[in-house]
Amino acid sequence: MVHGAYLPDCLLVSMISAIGRADQQPPRRTITVTGTGEVSAAPDLALVSFAVETQAKTAAEAATANAAKTDKVVNAIKGQLKGDDKIMTSGYSLEPQYQTQERGSLSPPPIVGYVARNEVRVEINRIEAVGRLIDTAIAAGANRISNLQFTLKDRNPQLRAALAKAGAEARAQAESVATALGVQIKQVVAATTSSGPIVLPRYREGFAAAAASAATPLEPGEVKVSASLEVSYEIE
Repeated sequence: MVHGAYLPDCLLVSMISAIGRADQQPPRRTITVTGTGEVSAAPDLALVSFAVETQAKTAAEAATANAAKTDKVVNAIKGQLKGDDKIMTSGYSLEPQYQTQERGSLSPPPIVGYVARNEVRVEINRIEAVGRLIDTAIAAGANRISNLQFTLKDRNPQLRAALAKAGAEARAQAESVATALGVQIKQVVAATTSSGPIVLPRYREGFAAAAASAATPLEPGEVKVSASLEVSYEIE
């Protein structure tokens, strides 16, 4: 090039475009797969909700009777708890009961009484003691068990194991796809994890009172922890 020579604008644009194309990398070729894994474990924590319901003609009577019965139930439950076991109030309600009206009646139904409900939630770390706990609460006056779940205090070990299974499954899927396409896997370029909810053994509401001679039999089953791993592999 002659020093000071003039270059047309179109030639400058062409040179810049050529330099830009030389710097660009070809797009990566990838395959994306999703692996899933699940791990089962014996539960080490039980969550139980006990409720005391009382009925009376007036709100004050219903609340007073409920307070006395609930206090008895809570004290009985506390006598069964140890160490890190916990009990806490999870709900309270006081509602009117209405007289059933004939169809077509336009007058408001009269109040015939009130229902008070006090619910406590218990966390107990000894699975084998849950049956006796239920019997104790019922004997003390609890007349409803609204929930019973068996779960894990710490699910991280099971989650890591589930992710390891998901990773192995994702790799196996990627290798199968690569073989089918006649290509080779080079490296991981992206990965995204997610975990599913803990699948808990769950028991229905409303237990009957157990015989005093033996603890209520319960089968806690197993808790399931699942995870998924989406992986993008570069191929050549």
